Amino acid sequence: MSGRTNTDQYVIVDLRAAWARRKFLTFWRPNFAGYAYPLSWAGDYTSATVIEKDEYLTRRRYSVATGKYTGKWERFAVLRSVVEAIAIAPPPGQIDGNAGPVVLNNKQNRDHLIANRLRLPPTERIRKAWRAQIMDPDYGLGEIIYAPTASKARYQKFLRTDCDSITFASIRVKRMPDDDIILPAVDAVTAALDEEAKSVLNHTLINKRFYTATDDKAICSLVQAGLLENTGRGWNTGESYFVLTDAGHTAAVSLKPIYPDYPEYRA
Repeated sequence: MSGRTNTDQYVIVDLRAAWARRKFLTFWRPNFAGYAYPLSWAGDYTSATVIEKDEYLTRRRYSVATGKYTGKWERFAVLRSVVEAIAIAPPPGQIDGNAGPVVLNNKQNRDHLIANRLRLPPTERIRKAWRAQIMDPDYGLGEIIYAPTASKARYQKFLRTDCDSITFASIRVKRMPDDDIILPAVDAVTAALDEEAKSVLNHTLINKRFYTATDDKAICSLVQAGLLENTGRGWNTGESYFVLTDAGHTAAVSLKPIYPDYPEYRA
């Protein structure tokens, strides 16, 4: 074994269905070019590369049932050190030059690597939709309520109902995923902004524009980050209206709480 200890050296495990019956697990060679059994031939990929390549290096198998890539894990990144810990020397004559080490293709090893895969940072947040309906024909088909859980959706409906005879038991709640609202996740650039800059983004999102001095420190940092754009229009010299760029709009929306009514879900 190589004995490498770099904590940012990942190998790409490939578990495609066509290779399910092979004796050893398959790994990607360097530079996304080719495949190999021996870890000594596998390429080293950094976490930054894996995250940048997104679904190219981290994905599940295509599922006919869902019409999406929601099946078993097909390829993903694992720390080289984790893979080497379960690797063995290849049986003589089964690998060119008896190169190794290799990982036996069995359920135990596959499950171990899947459990230790590199998780990609989230790219979106989901505001869950529920249909809350009072079980009485006089109240109609109910309404869509956004809440993290069914119980909180039911409680919101209870608070909105001005009738003493309504109880929690009389309110039916059903999950409505087609009505979910998708919000972007906060990326590294947005997360690193100070509170003043975040406040400017929120103000601009609400009011469509922000008027201030062109040399304002917070504004300049946002323009440099590509989140705000100077319109070049202002009432006085050295002042201007600033508007969100596309990236700025995404950043501003990512700062909004998933559920405004629940402080614990503001991340």
